[in-house]
Parts: sequence; structure tokens; C-alpha cells
Amino acid sequence: MKRLLAVLFAAILLTPLIGSSLGLAEDFQPKTYKQDFVFTIVIMPNGNANITMKTVWLEPKDEIQKQIEQILNETQNGNMTLEEAIAKFEEEQLQRYIQSLSQSGMNLTNESIKSYGIEEGNNITLVFNAIALNFSKYYSYGDYWEVHLDPTRGYATINVPDTGLPFAVDINNTFIIKLPENATLIEYPKAFAQQYNTSKFFVTSQVEGDTVIVKSYIYLEPFLPPDGYNALFGSYKDYYIRYKAPYKGEEHYQSSVMNEYVTLDIYNNGSVRLHMRDEYVEPKSEVEARKAEIISYGVENVTEYILRTYSIALGYRGAIVDDGKVRILGLNETDSPLIIDAEYMLRNFTTFENGSYVYQFDPTLGLSNGLTDRLEYAVNHTLYITINLPDGGEFLEVPDNISETLNGNEFKMTVVKEGNSLKITSHVFIRYGATAEDVTKMLSNHTTATIRYTIPGEKSGGLTGTQQMAAVVIAVLIIAFAVFFWKRR
Repeated sequence: MKRLLAVLFAAILLTPLIGSSLGLAEDFQPKTYKQDFVFTIVIMPNGNANITMKTVWLEPKDEIQKQIEQILNETQNGNMTLEEAIAKFEEEQLQRYIQSLSQSGMNLTNESIKSYGIEEGNNITLVFNAIALNFSKYYSYGDYWEVHLDPTRGYATINVPDTGLPFAVDINNTFIIKLPENATLIEYPKAFAQQYNTSKFFVTSQVEGDTVIVKSYIYLEPFLPPDGYNALFGSYKDYYIRYKAPYKGEEHYQSSVMNEYVTLDIYNNGSVRLHMRDEYVEPKSEVEARKAEIISYGVENVTEYILRTYSIALGYRGAIVDDGKVRILGLNETDSPLIIDAEYMLRNFTTFENGSYVYQFDPTLGLSNGLTDRLEYAVNHTLYITINLPDGGEFLEVPDNISETLNGNEFKMTVVKEGNSLKITSHVFIRYGATAEDVTKMLSNHTTATIRYTIPGEKSGGLTGTQQMAAVVIAVLIIAFAVFFWKRR
């Protein structure tokens, strides 16, 4: 939600001035879209906030004049008074704000908007006000409150074409955050400066009593390429104001609950029957939404897509796919998990090294990969792996049992060998609000587990250990991407 909200801030406050036609004529001269933006946030003890966004559109003058003329044209035929025309414009803008901010996840009430400058014709000023519920989030993980703001105004994550945008952006931003009574400030954005050609991004901040004032200046030259955006904003990470308070808050979050089952039946000739079953359990609203999405795409189409994507991924990693099938279950059962069930017959799936086969996997389910921020949900993921060897097969090496805990987070792996079968259960539980540092600290030393075994019959080579491990991980996880189901990391 944070990144989406940032982009929406950029979109809803700038696009009204940018026409839909940006064709470049021979005499085209890039315009500069200039604005002043003040975002005032008065936080209440319960985390709600009285928010006010004041946006002043200053340039280009001709675009401002077109917008004003469009508003005033409503009065030409006597159908509306000037006051009624302005009120209509304000209502249109209010609905755009409400829709955009609500879709981003912000829960608003008591929304209102007021425009200024239309009669004078110098600029257009919009002042949007609302109560944002749960704007400041309380994290029992660390026992502090957190407010997110974006001095980049969404330009750190906005998508731009390779050629850049055919206009310049010149904006001054001021964020005024008033903390609630008896709050103790513990963290806020610090000074930052970056420049690329003539483009600039500066951040300054100061504290005045219980108020934090963060200012940023952004100038983006015309046709600034994506590399320029990355140079300006890519290293900026200071998006938070954090404070402690003598009162606790309610935590509002969802849990990601998922079970993954992987069974490998090993045959004497080294071939493998790979059976994978992913169960998406929670959050229930997301599960039901993904079911509806699959049905709308067409179950057969999605099934074929997963089957094809699996085969490509496995083949890319060196395996030979002899046969495969995929089933999607639970689509018409309310409150039941979404289940993706896949089975493949493979050759060259395992690796043969120094007289034995080696199989590696990631018992942490990849949850520490690419995590750069705190978790905005709780994680409860379990991986079940079963390896069945043929008669005469023998396990030479199996992983040790593991149990790690850190600040209420838990990683546990149990290994049970029963004759020619090996059963492994790996469970990861991560609390809502856990920091990326804690998750990495707990999991980073356990991302690879090794199983070594022998089987009777022909010894044939296959993938290297590293490739084989990647193949299994990709094969298991690719279902999630194939059906557009998130695995938040």
C-alpha cells in the first residue's frame, strides 16, 4: 500500500494539468509542470489523523488557463452560476481524491475539498481535508508507532518509458507531522541530496517541539531516462517517522498462511516423479479474489499456462520432462484453500556426484530473499518434503533438526527417516511488523539443506547441485506467480 499510495500522490496531484495528447510536433518545446505541495498530518492518540493536502498548480500557465476556461465555460449558456461551476469542479476533484486514496488502502471519512484561484486566473489551488483512520500504525514488534511519508512524491517507483517523459517537473513539497500528546520522537527522515545532470532531489528536515517538518525539492528535466530516476531516488530509504507513546494501539493486519507439499519418488534409473501441491489458505479475501481471477481467465487457460510454464522452467534448468499434469482445486468451495496440484515425470532432475545423488532445497521457503522492509502481515508458511527411494536405496546424509527463535519469530525444521522414506517438515512463523534485519538474521544461515543418497541400478548424471536446488525452488514457487498469487517477501 505504501508504494501505491506514493504513486497515487504523484498521479492525482499532477495529471489534471497534463493533457491526454502528448504527441511531439516538430516545433515541440517541453513544458514545465510546477507545483507547491503541503501535506499536514495531525496525529491523534489512537492513530487516526486529520490530513490536509494543499496543492498549488503554478505552471504551465497556458495549461492552467485552459483548465480555468473549461470550468468557466459551464456558465456560458446560463446553465450554471460561477459558484455552481466551481462547486462542480470541486466535487469532481473530491471524488478523484477519494477514489484514488481509498483504492490505495487509505480509510477516509469526513472528506472535503476547496478550490482557490479560479476567478483570479493565476493558479489553481486545491485543499483536500479528511480524517484518515489508522494512518499511524502501532507495532507491538518494537512497541512504537509509525507514520509513512514519501518525500519522493512517488517518483521513486513510478514507471517511465525509456525515452523519459516529454516535460519537466518542478515541485516543492512540505510535510508537517504533528505528533500526539506525550509522544517521544525516535526516528524521522534526515537530510539527503542527489543530482543527475540538471535534475535534483533534496530533502531537509527539522523538529519543532512535537512537530516534524520534512521538506523536499524535486526537479526532473524533460526526457529524463529511467537511469536518471534511479540515480536520483534509488538509494533513498528514509520514508518513516517513528515515535513511542505511553499508550498502545490496535494492530490491523492479515496473515499469510500457506502449505507447500513436495514429494519426490526416485526410481532405479534415476528418473523422478515430482509431485507438488500448494495450498493458499489466508488471507481469505485474497484467496477468494485469486479464485475469481482464475475463473475469469478460464480454468483451462490458467491450467495450461501453469503446465507450460513449469515445463519451460524445468527444461531451462536441464531436466527432461516426459509427462506432466496440473489441477486447480477449491475454486467453487467458499472458505476452502486455493490448491494448485502438479505432477511431472522427469529425467536429469537430480545430480550424481562422487558416487551418490545430492538433492538440495531451501527450507526457509525463500522468505529472506529480497526483503528490505518490515513485514506488513504475519507469515505462517509450512513446507512438507517427502523423498521415497526404491528398494536398495540408502540415505547417506540428511539435514539436522533446526529450531531458531528471535523476538517471537520462529523457524523449525524436523527430519524423520523411516526406512527408504525421508520426511521433512519446515515451518516459518514471522510476526507482523518483523524487521528485515531480524528475518534475515534468523533465516540467512539456513537457506540450503542437503540430502545425499544412493540407489541401485544405473548411475546417470544430471544437474549440478546448485542448478538442481534452483530448479526445485523455482518449480515450487512458480505456481504462485503463474496464477498471479502473491508470495510477499
